[in-house]
Amino acid sequence: MTPYNKTPLGKSSKYFGLKEIGHLRTVTNVSNSAVGRYLPKQTIQKSFYDIAVISMTRYWYSHSTLPREIHCNNTKTSILIRRATEEEDIKRADILIFAANFPNVFNWTSLQLLRHSWQLWVHTTEESPFTSLSICPPHIDMNIHFNLSYTYHPEADISVPYGQFIPFRQKRVGDVTSNFNKKTKLIVWVSSHCSTPMWRRSDFAYDLSKYIPVDIYGSCGTLDCPLKEYKQCAKTFKSYKFYLAMENSCCGGYITEKFWDALTHLEAIPVVVGAPRKDYERLAPNNSFIHADDFGSLKELAEYILEVSSKKELYDSYFQWKRLGKPQKNPVESRIAFSDYGVCKLTEFVKSSSADSLYVPSFDPYGPHWFGGCNKCGDKGWLRNYSKFDFDLKLKQQVARM
Repeated sequence: MTPYNKTPLGKSSKYFGLKEIGHLRTVTNVSNSAVGRYLPKQTIQKSFYDIAVISMTRYWYSHSTLPREIHCNNTKTSILIRRATEEEDIKRADILIFAANFPNVFNWTSLQLLRHSWQLWVHTTEESPFTSLSICPPHIDMNIHFNLSYTYHPEADISVPYGQFIPFRQKRVGDVTSNFNKKTKLIVWVSSHCSTPMWRRSDFAYDLSKYIPVDIYGSCGTLDCPLKEYKQCAKTFKSYKFYLAMENSCCGGYITEKFWDALTHLEAIPVVVGAPRKDYERLAPNNSFIHADDFGSLKELAEYILEVSSKKELYDSYFQWKRLGKPQKNPVESRIAFSDYGVCKLTEFVKSSSADSLYVPSFDPYGPHWFGGCNKCGDKGWLRNYSKFDFDLKLKQQVARM
């Protein structure tokens, strides 16, 4: 049994083992009269929630059906989720979700004036803190706050990472398969966004190619593999021993599908630049990746990649985790608070929380567990030189937009 009878989000109704929210029933095309029936009570512990989404990215606007009703049978909760486009939409909502830069018709001050004391504000995004700062209140006005955070970050109130490692009940015995002999190519980077606002990752790839052959697919390189030829592309990428998994931002906890694709689909060793090593170690199997910041220079990194690629025993050592568990890439719908899965997860959290914990701000968007956790990419000087990071300038730009 899948968790949903019907879901308007995405094409798949299989939620990859995320079953804790139980069976759901989704009703789309909700009439205006139905919306009007649900006026929120001045309590957040209840069986029905009116949830308004004030903003979402262009992708989610095209992949979401709003308004819609959702029934979370595991918690016996009913939810109306809809867009907030007018003042009355804001006033009526029990929970207001912020997922992208909101429309010009609102600003933070006007929203705060419309906010009831019992209304919960939820911060949710798949993006890095560096690229999504526009959905946070101005740094100069710390009186405006979120009640909850729903992101991939390990310190979020509701943490839903891009992927995870699922341990086996018992350690498996036998030979570990790394497909060493079937992998005929060295390292690949696949990207449509070359340089990023935070660091010069395309320059990193080009500089690495001065020491070892790096095949670059997409707009950043000379090779191409159209998405419509997915199966052939996957077959091509599986022939590489290493996958260059470079994030667009170097922020704590920000480890995206690039890393998990390498482990799950490509069975390659990820060579990573992004979050600190400790964040990868917290999520990933032991000894499953190569972190660029472990090396004294780009040349040293290149030489080590060549060494690992030439020694089967050393290469195989990066796949010993196969005896201990299985990496899992979590579905995109699980990572956003306004998906069917997300709103049930969110209301389940609310119902199980005390009022004190919900109404005392715990999420600081500028603190060490969000924007304050972004920094230059690594501790080594050679790697930090690729950064374009300017904390103060980014704050000034954010304030100027308000």
